[in-house]
Amino acid sequence: MTDMLISTSPAEPGRELGRFAISDTGAVEAAVDRARRAFRDWRNTDFEKRATLIRRFGALAQQRVDELARLIAMESGKALWDATAEAKLIAAKVDVSLGPGMELVAEQDVGGGARATHHPRGVLAVYGPFNFPAHLPNGHIVPALATGNTVVFKPSEHTPATGAYLARLWEEAGLPAGVFEVVQGGSETGRALAASDVDGILFTGSYAVGRALEEAVLDAPNKILALEMGGRNAIAVQSDANFDLAVAETALSICVSTGQRCTCASRVFVASDIIDEFCDRLVDTLKRVRIGHPLEADVFMGPLINGEAAERVERFRSLASAAGGERILRIDPGLAAPYVGPGLVRFDNLSQTHPYQREEIFGPEAAIYPAADIDEAIAAINDSDYGLAAALFTGDPRDYDRYKGRVRTGILNWNKGTTGASGKLPFGGLGKSGNDRPAGIAASLYTTFPQAHLEGDGAFDPNTLPPGFPRREDD
Repeated sequence: MTDMLISTSPAEPGRELGRFAISDTGAVEAAVDRARRAFRDWRNTDFEKRATLIRRFGALAQQRVDELARLIAMESGKALWDATAEAKLIAAKVDVSLGPGMELVAEQDVGGGARATHHPRGVLAVYGPFNFPAHLPNGHIVPALATGNTVVFKPSEHTPATGAYLARLWEEAGLPAGVFEVVQGGSETGRALAASDVDGILFTGSYAVGRALEEAVLDAPNKILALEMGGRNAIAVQSDANFDLAVAETALSICVSTGQRCTCASRVFVASDIIDEFCDRLVDTLKRVRIGHPLEADVFMGPLINGEAAERVERFRSLASAAGGERILRIDPGLAAPYVGPGLVRFDNLSQTHPYQREEIFGPEAAIYPAADIDEAIAAINDSDYGLAAALFTGDPRDYDRYKGRVRTGILNWNKGTTGASGKLPFGGLGKSGNDRPAGIAASLYTTFPQAHLEGDGAFDPNTLPPGFPRREDD
């Protein structure tokens, strides 16, 4: 009997959303083989024909936004407004990938018979996360298919139903057999996929899993690895910032998606002369965040993905005092785990040496520190093993310019929180946050390989030969 992966809702423990056959090593290899056999025809298919099928998928996703959003909300625990926003991004990614994304890999002619072209890599493995179970894998899948690759997709074991839903949309769009394959399962399925005959691994998830994938391909340099991992993202608030804006955006950055976005803020550095008032206002705001069932109206924050995630958050919260912090907020949502409320811890200096201050918690928990000036804030932001996102709140654009490039993050926002991003820009980070292959608009770059060409017209001029090279007249 085939082992089954059972999807349940964190909002309603025990409520089954679907059962899916777990792909063992043999099933993974068979899926990769089908994708390999489909690759030649898909690669050779005219781009406009590929684009037509991809646009059809996008149109279907747009038509099913409400249905997909409810599934995402129930399976991941996201509030419905949040899940709806994600569902709407599916079609938007199609437009960006087929337009500006393809422009990045257009033919480059530099004159004199020198040019470069870009070509699909082959079979690409896409690993999806649970926090954006549709949008983030879609951000790899659409560019991969648009540039002529075939795809084997492993959804997160926590959100297999959403992954299966995407597969049905691709099938309904008329994608040829083998071009898009799905394998379901946990770590064993993931390891089997990494070890299989794929040409690349496109991953979004935790640093621990990303590191394991990197180890898995150490002896396979032919497999490109694009990693988008976690963060210990930071916000800096200066004295001249719009106070209401800074408080609201900081609160959003801490607890949107119940703190389960890789760009959520977990460190806040506030100018010393305003930190007391800022803490009071932030605490007041977070106390009034509505927590509840993700399908209920006016709920901002649903549960974490599962009980294990809730236990992790509580375990880190228990370490705050040992790290030297003062607990100033810990909301009891009045609901059983995996529901959790926002939490804040205040520190009186910029030392960040304890695991509570350095490891990714992945929940609505943040630490607040005093920063005397811009240089202190920049140094404190950079005092991290991660480097995904940071945000600065100030009224002076010259101060913002001082942060650019000096802050070692892939994303730096001004008077906007850490969780906002544009699909028309690169998306990725440094350190434990990524391996310098940002997604977003840049995904088409790692789904292809460049090929340089020097081309002549076939005529031969012996006078162009270097000195000492034999010429025919020398015979």
